[in-house]
Amino acid sequence: MCAALSWTGTLIVARQLGTLDYGSFAFVFNLLGLLGLLADFETTRVVMAELGRGGDEALSHVAGRFIVFRVALGTVTYVLALVIVLVGPYSHSEVIGVAIGGLSFFVASASWSLISICQAKQWLRTVAVALVAGGVVQFVCILGIHFSGHATMVRYIVPYVLSDAVVLVWIAVALRGTVSLRPRLDVAAWRRWFVDATPLAIGSALGTLYFRIDGVMITLVLHGDASRVALALYQTGYKFSDLLAFLAPALIAASLPLFAAAWPDDHERFRRIFRQTFVIVSVVAVFAVAMFSVFAEPAVLLWGPQFRAAQTAARLLVIGQACNFLTQLAYVVLVSVGRRRFYPLATACGLVINVGLNIILIRRYGGNGAAAATIITEVIVLALLVGQVHDLPIRPLPWRSLGVVAAAGVVAALIGAAVYWLTVWPVGVVAGTIAYVAVLHGGNVEGPGGLRALWRNSRLGN
Repeated sequence: MCAALSWTGTLIVARQLGTLDYGSFAFVFNLLGLLGLLADFETTRVVMAELGRGGDEALSHVAGRFIVFRVALGTVTYVLALVIVLVGPYSHSEVIGVAIGGLSFFVASASWSLISICQAKQWLRTVAVALVAGGVVQFVCILGIHFSGHATMVRYIVPYVLSDAVVLVWIAVALRGTVSLRPRLDVAAWRRWFVDATPLAIGSALGTLYFRIDGVMITLVLHGDASRVALALYQTGYKFSDLLAFLAPALIAASLPLFAAAWPDDHERFRRIFRQTFVIVSVVAVFAVAMFSVFAEPAVLLWGPQFRAAQTAARLLVIGQACNFLTQLAYVVLVSVGRRRFYPLATACGLVINVGLNIILIRRYGGNGAAAATIITEVIVLALLVGQVHDLPIRPLPWRSLGVVAAAGVVAALIGAAVYWLTVWPVGVVAGTIAYVAVLHGGNVEGPGGLRALWRNSRLGN
């Protein structure tokens, strides 16, 4: 629901601002998203284990120090964001936009500290309700600005900061009386978290950079209004890719503690967890690629006719994000078995390749070239990571299930395209979806029982 509200809100912003101003809007959040890596520094994964150990007193002890730590990181990140836009080739409105949007580094740092507490204790309903509340407030504010008649790029940034504030307040109130939070400065704990998180932080930062830096490079390789229009079209494609990106943590991250619990003593359970996660992410990824390959044009036109040229980049970015599902799965497997050091090397290689390809391809093909560079880089990084997990207890791979998934994707695309040609695209989407589900179920994607068996087996913790 949060992803749908955010996506719809961005669609409203893009349609009203047009390609030029939306390009500036997209730049602001692209930059903030990249720098957000520093605001977390992957310490959440490291601290999670400490948050989960012991009773309420231990939880309060760790959480209070972690909140201060994350806010400190947010402060450093905010200053860095301001420095970048002040010295770079960016407009006054883009500087103001970063100054306002960057306030989320403080608010979100505190809120995600509290979310970490909820995750460690499996209080996930609180997190879900808070995120939905924040998304609703954000969407309502966007609608208010849209109908006010005074919409500007900078004003549209404010609802995103308010959304983070709502999440923070909601969770803080929900935890009151349950967890005693005493924020404290603890340099020794900070040092320990930094040391433990550094390999993951470097790898994650490089991984995100090679996948996301192309947006910033468009503003540097191209110039003036042309760069902002190109970025607007490119980021339109990314909004469809981001719907998949939102699903990746939901589908994969939950398997990390299960992998860690099974390793190294229970190879059979480790293999079972990998198999189920692999099949599930493949089902989602193939469906997205199959449907979007057919319906990219009408989907992009939802943003307005001026965004028609974004459809090629959108198709390529969705394919790249589908590949990234498997990259993220390989990453989680490596982390769970303690092989943290190779991931930064693989993503550093990906970053170098991506930057080089972008310099060449953006000049010639604009955003489409950047999207092609993303796919090439993703395939290379995935191949490097596969080389590091192949000796783990993950075989035999579910080849039969993957064959059924691939066949379902082909059938869904063909039926969706045929119905679209005869009627309208929403009917084609429905027909393609029904066909996809029917082939998965009828082909017994996970053995006798079809989708029922997949659902039953997806209870990875059992």
